[in-house]
Amino acid sequence: MKRLDMLGVQAFISIAEAGSFNAAASFLHISQTALTRRLQKLESSLGLQLVERTTRSMSITRVGMEFLPKASRIVRELGIALDDLKVNLGEQREQIAIGCLPTIAAGRLVEVIRRFGEQYPEVRVQLLDRSATEIREAVLQGELAFAISTLESTHRELLSERLFAEPMVAACPAGHRLASQPSVRWKELEGEPLIGIGALSGNRMLTMQVMEARHLELEFSYEVQHLSTAVGLVCGGAGIAVLPMSAVNGAPPSLVAVPLVQPKTSRVIELFRRRDAALSPAVAALRELVVRMIRTAGS
Repeated sequence: MKRLDMLGVQAFISIAEAGSFNAAASFLHISQTALTRRLQKLESSLGLQLVERTTRSMSITRVGMEFLPKASRIVRELGIALDDLKVNLGEQREQIAIGCLPTIAAGRLVEVIRRFGEQYPEVRVQLLDRSATEIREAVLQGELAFAISTLESTHRELLSERLFAEPMVAACPAGHRLASQPSVRWKELEGEPLIGIGALSGNRMLTMQVMEARHLELEFSYEVQHLSTAVGLVCGGAGIAVLPMSAVNGAPPSLVAVPLVQPKTSRVIELFRRRDAALSPAVAALRELVVRMIRTAGS
C-alpha cells in the first residue's frame, strides 16, 4: 500500500480552491515551483492527472473533481484528530464542527457565532466554509454536527429545516446593456460571457437545473471556485455571473445586481444534520441560535 502524500494532497486542494497556482502558492507560503512539484509527485503516485494546465489557464480534471471532496475529508479528519490531542489549560475543550456556505458564514452567521461565544466561552467552534457538495458529504460522513447550506434533494439519512430563501440575480458590470433593465430573463443570458462557479457548488447545480428545464444554451467563458472571485471578475467587466443576493451585498458600484425572472429563482438555505446524530447541550444551543437568529433575519 502506497503512503499518502499529505503535502501533495494539501497542494491539490489549495489549487482547486484558489483557482490558480499563483494564489495557491501564496496561500501555502511556498513558491509556485515547489507547489508544482508537490502536485506532480501526488499525480505520479496516483497515476492520475488531477489538474490540466497550460501556459494560460488551469482546470480540474473530471477525476480531480471526484477526488477533491475525498481529499478534503482526509485533511479535515487529520485536523480533527490533531485537535483532539491538544490540551487547553489541562482540560480537553469541547469542539463543535459545523458547515456553512461562505456567503452565509461571512454574513448572517457572524452575530450567531459571537452570541454563542459569549454563552459558551469554553467551547471551540470549527467552521467548514466550503462548497455545498463538500459540506453535505461531511455531514453524511459524520464529521459535522450540522450544516447551513443548500440541499439539492432530500436524503433519507438527513433531517433538515428550512431557514430562508434568497433570490438569484444577474450580476452585471455597470454600463452593460442588461444592467439598466428592471429585470433580466434567463433567456437573455444566452450569448453573454458568463462566469461560472465550480461544479461542486450549489450555485452551479441550481444554474444547471434552470438551463435543463428551460433548454438554455449558456456559455461559461470563465470558471472560478469562490463567489467572491466571481464578484471581482464582474466588477472588472469580464462578464456576467448568476449569484445569490448575499454574494453581491456591499459590492462596489461597478457591479449592478438585476433580478432574474422567467423563471424567478431562489436558493433555499437549510439547516441539516444526520438523522441518527445526538446533540450535545452545546450543539443544541448553537442550533437553536442559528434557527432563531438566521431564520428571523431571512424572513
